[in-house]
Amino acid sequence: MNAIPDLTEMDYDEWEENKQGPSIVIDGLDILDILHFITNKRDKFIAIALAELEEQVAPGTPEFRASRKIILDGFNDYTRSLLRILFGDVEGMVMK
Repeated sequence: MNAIPDLTEMDYDEWEENKQGPSIVIDGLDILDILHFITNKRDKFIAIALAELEEQVAPGTPEFRASRKIILDGFNDYTRSLLRILFGDVEGMVMK
């Protein structure tokens, strides 16, 4: 997946206008594009892990809920620490 969206010029201008806050560029990459890329990858890996979990453990059971929490907390903690290492505190900048 490409960190910079593949958009037409008109779409890109509209996208630029809708971004919030000042933009920081690192080696030609916008920090908000990087954040978006990282969170999208995290979400895909979470979906894969939870799908595998559903195949192994019946949904709704205490074991499923505990395992799901461990997966979600682990991915979120890892992503948060990765973003802190790369950019410092960016909690309010992560796009959904």
